[in-house]
Amino acid sequence: MPHISVSDEFLLWSQVCALWSIASYAIASDPLPEDRDNATFSWRTWKKTLPIRIIGTALFSYWMTHSIVTSGWLTTITAIHPWIRFRSPSKWTAELELLILISNALFVLAFLRHFHLHQQIYAPTSISKEQLSAISIVGAMLLLVIRGGTYIVRGCLRKTGTLPRITAKHAVEPETPNPQDQAKSPAARSQAFPSSSPEMEKDLFDVTEINRGRLIGNLERLILTIVVAAGSYAALGFLVAAKGLIRSEDLQDRDFAEYFLVGTLSSVLVALCSGVLIRFTLMSLWPELLSLQMQ
Repeated sequence: MPHISVSDEFLLWSQVCALWSIASYAIASDPLPEDRDNATFSWRTWKKTLPIRIIGTALFSYWMTHSIVTSGWLTTITAIHPWIRFRSPSKWTAELELLILISNALFVLAFLRHFHLHQQIYAPTSISKEQLSAISIVGAMLLLVIRGGTYIVRGCLRKTGTLPRITAKHAVEPETPNPQDQAKSPAARSQAFPSSSPEMEKDLFDVTEINRGRLIGNLERLILTIVVAAGSYAALGFLVAAKGLIRSEDLQDRDFAEYFLVGTLSSVLVALCSGVLIRFTLMSLWPELLSLQMQ
């Protein structure tokens, strides 16, 4: 592939994308609708870090671009994106995440190229524009794979209704029944103790399994992305097969099997697409790095 010369606008765009990726994915995870009743979610940390993310994005974006419009746009997206994630309909979580990601990248690129904006920060002379752009894009993509992939995979699980659940029964019947109540008819006892009625059963998300799957998925996507970026496509199937072999006993349960398949396939798809984009970026902007890996 021929070597591509990077313009000042493209270099600035890659740095802005890296900044937004840090603000959106690196500092703290945003809650999703199923985290509403999640006692393990660190709400206090999230509330403290959200203003830092918004203010930091505003200051750094203006410092990098000296553009009020670009800074205002990135700050607005950073502020409303967590709200969109938390309030998104169950069938559109993944699509909204991708839509905001793509539209934000295209708008910033079009704006920077239209007004011919240049970077306003110091860049080391030992690193070329192409290498600096590659570092920014690859860093932004890796952050997207780790935490952004969680939002996309969780959206696919919500769309198919395969998030793991547990059933909690709110029992109100005493352990030792009253002898007078035992003399009542079954219908009377069912009215006196309606704990066995379906209305008293509540489906809750299995937070423990969701957190475990999130951590495994983050590591899985990171490894698969690096493998694909390095061109080792044969290892892709081996890693997925090894994961299925480890949890083969749990796959006997149909609900868990559907949760496992949907989560794994969507996670692999995110890693595959990201790995291909990273490989294309390195081949175009920093081919020497891939040549060292191949030797």
